[in-house]
Amino acid sequence: MPGELHGLLQRCRAEDAPAWEHFAAWVKTRSRTILGAVDKLSAADREDAMADTLTGLITVVRRGEISGASNAEIDAYVCRALRNRALNLLRGRTRRHEVVAVASEVPLLHPAENWAMEQVADETPSQAAQAMAAEQLGRAEKFILSWPPEDRYLFIAKVNGVSARLIQQTLERSPFECFCAVTSVDTRYHRLRKRLIDHMRETEP
Repeated sequence: MPGELHGLLQRCRAEDAPAWEHFAAWVKTRSRTILGAVDKLSAADREDAMADTLTGLITVVRRGEISGASNAEIDAYVCRALRNRALNLLRGRTRRHEVVAVASEVPLLHPAENWAMEQVADETPSQAAQAMAAEQLGRAEKFILSWPPEDRYLFIAKVNGVSARLIQQTLERSPFECFCAVTSVDTRYHRLRKRLIDHMRETEP
């Protein structure tokens, strides 16, 4: 690291171009160490996470909002920003996969639409099929996210094959603290599934 971090940040705030270059190079070096430890990220994911973090850090540096004055404190701040960005990326991907799984449970209205969804799973789907699937997934995601957390968990867990007993036990613990009989899990799931199907039909363009 060329010089003390605190002094480097001061030069960056003074819009010293070489200082910004040194800062960017240092963040990239730290990202290789921090993000390299996250095995679920691809090389492209790591590049995206690093670039997004660096963009955010530039704003924070210009505002003088990085907490701490020592090298260790500033390094900890930057490493935490990198980890948080990586976690957000993984959470977003997980939620998207869950919604895809949920949407696959919803019967589409017309045979042509069923064909379109099947084509999306193909390696080279048509643009029309992609647009149709994206629109449907967007409506399903928006509606599911409007549900209470315990309903979202129950529905997505059932779609992913989690047993009713485990779902019931999980709902009883924090953060849900929702008590229900094992036999009620399947009943609630089918009720939620019907709500989703009805919503998709009612909001069909």
